[in-house]
Amino acid sequence: MGQTQIQSAVAVATGSSVAVQALTVLVLLAAGYAYFRFLGGRAPGVASRTRK
Repeated sequence: MGQTQIQSAVAVATGSSVAVQALTVLVLLAAGYAYFRFLGGRAPGVASRTRK
């Protein structure tokens, strides 16, 4: 996500109804989940470093 997308999400969330704010939160949570699921899994994790 680029900086402009984050700024537009914040602009939409402020001054909007609760439903729009909830939708914005869900979209951001989904983006975070997708990042850690697909991109974050490529780097070695903490669990793999502690295993001997």
